[in-house]
Amino acid sequence: MADEEFVPYVRPEVKMLEITVRALVLGLILSVVMAAANAYLGLKVGMTVSAAIPAAVISAAVFKGLKGTVLEITVSKTMASTGESLAAGVIFTIPALVIIGVWDTIDYGITTAVALVGGILGVLFTVLLRKILIIDLDLPFPEGVASAEVIIAAEKGGKAASYVFGALGIGAFFKMGASLIVDGREHAIGLWKDKVEGVASAGRANLYGGSDLSVALLGVGYIIGARIASLILMGGIIGWVIIAPIIIAVNGLPVDEDGVVITDMVAAFNQIRFDHLIFVGVGTMIVGSFWTLWTMRKAIIAGVKKAFPSKDAMVEVETVIRTEEDLSVRKSLIVAGLLVIPIFAIYYFLSGSFIQAFFAAIIGFVAAFLFTTVAGYLAGIIGSSNNPISGVTIATLLIMSIVLFILGARGEIGMATAIGVAALICCCAAIAGDVTQSLKTGQLMGSTPKYLQISMFIGVAVAAVVIAPTLTVLHAAYGIGSENLPAPQALAMKGIVEGIFGGRMNWLMVFFGMELAVLLIILKKPVLPIAIGLYLPFSLTIPIMLGGIVHLLVDRKVDEKYSQEVSAMGDEKARESKLEKIKEKVHNKGVLFASGLIAGEALMGIILAVLVVNGVSLAIIGEPIIILGVMIFLFLAFMLWWFGQKSLEEDQLE
Repeated sequence: MADEEFVPYVRPEVKMLEITVRALVLGLILSVVMAAANAYLGLKVGMTVSAAIPAAVISAAVFKGLKGTVLEITVSKTMASTGESLAAGVIFTIPALVIIGVWDTIDYGITTAVALVGGILGVLFTVLLRKILIIDLDLPFPEGVASAEVIIAAEKGGKAASYVFGALGIGAFFKMGASLIVDGREHAIGLWKDKVEGVASAGRANLYGGSDLSVALLGVGYIIGARIASLILMGGIIGWVIIAPIIIAVNGLPVDEDGVVITDMVAAFNQIRFDHLIFVGVGTMIVGSFWTLWTMRKAIIAGVKKAFPSKDAMVEVETVIRTEEDLSVRKSLIVAGLLVIPIFAIYYFLSGSFIQAFFAAIIGFVAAFLFTTVAGYLAGIIGSSNNPISGVTIATLLIMSIVLFILGARGEIGMATAIGVAALICCCAAIAGDVTQSLKTGQLMGSTPKYLQISMFIGVAVAAVVIAPTLTVLHAAYGIGSENLPAPQALAMKGIVEGIFGGRMNWLMVFFGMELAVLLIILKKPVLPIAIGLYLPFSLTIPIMLGGIVHLLVDRKVDEKYSQEVSAMGDEKARESKLEKIKEKVHNKGVLFASGLIAGEALMGIILAVLVVNGVSLAIIGEPIIILGVMIFLFLAFMLWWFGQKSLEEDQLE
């Protein structure tokens, strides 16, 4: 997407209300609510709901009554996403300190400091990365695009809005109708299960198969397309269809934490994921992350050079149009560098060692930049909801734990310092994922980047203040790490640091993942999407792939209808460009419908989280009906295809 060809929804020369008091107030409210809801949901079931699209829907609805502008909506949505993502960065890591026993309860000062510094650092780094990730690389950013579609549909009203909000209702109902069992109690309506899975066994050979019945993932697959979706599926096949069965055939069934053999085959495969596949994915992701950075090195270096121009270059200041006006990249990097001081202070408080804190601060700062870049890149490919932030964090935790161990760190102090570094990285990476989505939305809408960046800083500050009290209340009520609040990601972090400092790390799988990444690089295959498939539960890759297939089927209908017309053009590049433009127009309705599905499930996910917190159950039947959910899910996939090719039937492409 070249700058000169791209025209945003609000043109650069148009002046419009943007960062207003009411936009900031709504953004603050949404930031607090979504941060709190996702903190509980993440600790409870090991996942968070991206606030990007739900926040866009809520903001659009509120400002429609207030006669607000689309750019005000974008500001509010950006702040809400910032709060939610910062919550994810904290809850995946900090609770591990409680589970290990380093803290009896959440330390308000350290937790707030880590969240605040990590969040601000993440925003500062994205100031540098915005042009690289969003303009130069032109990644799809599915949730950022979907959010823009939601806002535009709300602005235009009429038929376009009906696609989004009709699908929003469908997605919300589908999520509410599925089963959501917490502590043995059904909280949703529970008409059908939210997942279908099973294992076929023949002697020592076992084959897992399953799919989440998630219309949000179906929508994500449609937006990202078949190519990227197939790479993610490839990673899932390598892990779940090849590696896991071999491990079971060679080693037998896995055991649980108490040493009891797991005879339930679905549970056995999930345990294999926890014991082995995650580490294969982490090893692949480590190499893939550095390889991605290496391939982006010229763009990154160019960005840094632009941040620190020569004296001659500073004589003539180029006029920057409104939609490309960032905060000063140079000043942002200087402030980011100064943040090494509070980072050092945090690590010194945790370790009590000047040397350990010094190296932790330096390594943590460098890793924060590297993995912020990687997280932003991954978010651009698969969206924030499926961005494996915990995988990036685990990679950091592995490296940092080894360094601290070499420096003499031992016991709880070493583990606490390593987790402190990982928490900073996790906050940066989580912020980068959602912030870049918001910046993509801003680019499409015609927002002024610097105003969105200012709103991000405000959102970080507010969320950082409320996250620690939220965790404190949850720990007092349920107990972090207990059956009521298991905190699965934090539990994984606990296993990592205890493995490093206690000698129980699965290095074989980590090195295997690294070797696999090298092989993929040699074969010229994208590493990170495949690493994502290795890391994610296999059941998540199936609906993404199904959405990608629907996208591909629509593309083929375009090829069938317009191939002869386009073939008259002599130049091959011109033919391809023409077809791509036609496909982009054709996919407009499909993207609107997919966006609504994503928004509906995400909004209902947050509502259900509130119901879980308050102990409310919507259950109306005793046992979910599996086939009912499968049939409705496939019908919605058909509807997505129907909307995707609707423009062809209406012949509205000219």
